[in-house]
Amino acid sequence: AVDRGQKGIDFILRAMVFNMVPTALELSLVCGVLYYSYGAIYASIAIGTVTSYAAFTILTTSWRTQFRKDMNQADNAASNKVVEALINFESVKLFNNEDFEAKQYEHELQNYATAHYKTIMSLGALNFGQSAIFSSAMTGMMIIVANAIAAGQGGLTVGDLVMVNGLLFQLSIPLNFLGTVYREVRQ
Repeated sequence: AVDRGQKGIDFILRAMVFNMVPTALELSLVCGVLYYSYGAIYASIAIGTVTSYAAFTILTTSWRTQFRKDMNQADNAASNKVVEALINFESVKLFNNEDFEAKQYEHELQNYATAHYKTIMSLGALNFGQSAIFSSAMTGMMIIVANAIAAGQGGLTVGDLVMVNGLLFQLSIPLNFLGTVYREVRQ
């Protein structure tokens, strides 16, 4: 128990120092640059995007936890069935129960396959939602910048469009680990 606690504290400290604190610093710097250079609407979109992304990730990761637990339990049950059959090989052979043991193992493998499928599908839903949030924000911000360029507002150029795009896209990279960090912290 002490070893698990030590590993948990180590993980939390690493996540904070190497992931969460730099991400928060990057978000504040990006929002500051967007606010100073382009206005509050751009900074608001960036903050709203990161907030939506984080909320969606935390809620979906919490929902996915049960699927992962079910998959791990099914994997353990299948492994236990194999070990039990191998340990009791002579008894199984003596009573001619090979088919019975094989059917039980096949049932456990089917349970594992079903749980694994649910885990993969929920991961797909998580990834799709995260991509949809960032793509929507990116599209919205690009439309706003493109309209400002076309209207000649604020002397914006195509270089500004590229800069805004790069700044928002840069925020997506460190957030990829948010779900993993949240899941590990909860464990």
